[in-house]
Amino acid sequence: MQITRRHFAIGTAASAIAPAWAQNYPSKPVTVVVGYGAGGGVDVVMRNLAPGLGQRLGQSVIVENRPGASGILAANYVAKAAADGHTLFGTDGGALTLNGALFSKLPYDPAADFALVSMVIRAPILIVAHPEAPFSDLRGLISQAKREQGGIAYASPGSGTYHQLSMELLKRRAGFEARAIQYKGAGPAVQDVMSGQVPIGAIDSIVAMQQVLGGKLKALVVLAPKRIAQLPNVPTAAEAGVEGVEASPWVGVAAPRGTPANIISRLSSTIREVVTSPEISKRFTDLGMEPFATTPEQFSSFVKQEIARWHPLIKELNIRLD
Repeated sequence: MQITRRHFAIGTAASAIAPAWAQNYPSKPVTVVVGYGAGGGVDVVMRNLAPGLGQRLGQSVIVENRPGASGILAANYVAKAAADGHTLFGTDGGALTLNGALFSKLPYDPAADFALVSMVIRAPILIVAHPEAPFSDLRGLISQAKREQGGIAYASPGSGTYHQLSMELLKRRAGFEARAIQYKGAGPAVQDVMSGQVPIGAIDSIVAMQQVLGGKLKALVVLAPKRIAQLPNVPTAAEAGVEGVEASPWVGVAAPRGTPANIISRLSSTIREVVTSPEISKRFTDLGMEPFATTPEQFSSFVKQEIARWHPLIKELNIRLD
């Protein structure tokens, strides 16, 4: 399932002549719906974005969590919401890129039901462990996994997320077994790793960074092309001897299809202002994220690239969620 320039052009043309109410946007608080629980990566990003966005729009911006079903519940809710810019989708790649390959049927169309507004950040995945785990690097993790019947358990923020897919890819490339313990978001997943309920987790840097820096978790490897500046001693998977395992979940904002073009344009430019502001840019960077605000057109192009990359891999890994 692909988002094409034609889809975007149709959506833009349909909303080119904005109704009168669109000229006074926003006329009430704006709700950003997130498909994961509080404390997860998307939630953290949206809650950092919301105050500055609201200040510039002149209305409150409220983050509403609707977790469950790999982001499908939230996506479907926003897809059916009024296309007036007052209900937005704080999304990761799952709802707009991965779910099209993971599910044979969705209640929404990832390609046609949304007007893309802007990306906000990208963030690499860390493989983290409890501080007292009997291994401190990827080689030690692999050895431990091979000693355990059925492989080692790992905390995953949800079925079919970048986190699960990256671990499935890592274990295939590195030759060890691991079984997923699924959670409704990265927040509860990381809590169980910190408490020792689960030995390791595939957690994005948004959620894991402060816990690693605070000594509540230890990072074994980062699934990124290069090391994270805040964790200079944590190697990449390639440096640890496993090539071809890179995963950087991203977070962006979308609106229901048919949202007037002037509203999309205002939202996109305002998000870019917030993300590139010194305060928010530093806050995101300190959490191990890459601020990555875009135009709607750039966002559309990026989503197409993600689909081209991940759909064949999902097929290769034979992962289906229905």
